[in-house]
Amino acid sequence: MKFSLSLPLLKDLGAPDPYKETFDLAVIAEESGFDTVTIGHHHFMPGNMSDPLTFLAAVAARTSTVRVGTGIFQLPIHNPVRVAEQVATIDQLSGGRVTLGVGMGWWPLEYDVHGSNFRERGARMEEALTILKLVWSEENTSFDGRFNSFPELTVHPRPLQQPNPPLWVAGVAPAAVDRAARLGDAWICGPVQSLAAALRCLDIYRPACAALAKPDEWILRRYAWIGESDEQVRTEVLPHYVDGLMAHWRESAEEAEELELFARLDSGESISAEDIAADRLLWGNPERVINQIRSYEATTNCTHVHAAFGAGLPADTGQASLGTFDEIAAMIRLFGREVIPAFN
Repeated sequence: MKFSLSLPLLKDLGAPDPYKETFDLAVIAEESGFDTVTIGHHHFMPGNMSDPLTFLAAVAARTSTVRVGTGIFQLPIHNPVRVAEQVATIDQLSGGRVTLGVGMGWWPLEYDVHGSNFRERGARMEEALTILKLVWSEENTSFDGRFNSFPELTVHPRPLQQPNPPLWVAGVAPAAVDRAARLGDAWICGPVQSLAAALRCLDIYRPACAALAKPDEWILRRYAWIGESDEQVRTEVLPHYVDGLMAHWRESAEEAEELELFARLDSGESISAEDIAADRLLWGNPERVINQIRSYEATTNCTHVHAAFGAGLPADTGQASLGTFDEIAAMIRLFGREVIPAFN
């Protein structure tokens, strides 16, 4: 079982190294046995990173063995050739440790400002993924597509990982899951999707990968909060955390289960934080979290779990996550000490 985590964007703009705490968490994750650390991507939101690729270069420079990646980068918004150059640069700087996790986002403004088109996001994603693999794997190559065209050229620097840095492709719509099978190296299951939704997606993804004779690699993302005391997490953290998550989920909900959940809440129905968390969050003490992951493993045969400690809150403030540096560092260390060894 592989374990990855999402880096929270902790910053002190008055300090000489304003992102030092986030960088330190990446080092702690490396020391704790995590496989990959990721950073998210949104424009025009103070709690999110608008330039995650530049940020990842700094993370790579401060670490030695942990992989660095995006979770997720909104690829259809940006020029894919430029993205190919940036990611290949990070691949060289990191010694071949970069992964590009991509998705389409949900906010049309981000597309409009960067000269893209939200209504065309699926087609743009298809073309961009095709271009990335083309220019990373081949030299002296050209392309003539619907949105991008270029004459014969060779992208420099060349990535160390061949045939390409891994592409993790997110999305829960059937077309997006099929796209992950055809054009990605792994599918990312979103952190707000129930296990039932994940299984429906896997019913599309796995046969599509089999038809292409390729591995059906995928990553199960989950928001998380782990502590020494199960009762303390249940009573003092979970209700507050779920309330914050619900505010953000409303912005991007697309699955029937999520829409139904909001309809029930809006009608006045009382639903506990524990019921909402159910199979969507990893939470509690190490024993509970281990049992949750074992349940995921038995239900879905997952082999890669991505934990986002305290993440998922609205990004209209400076920090889109719950918890101080000390709290998140303690969770990473506790997970590495108690949970990861239970699966290795």
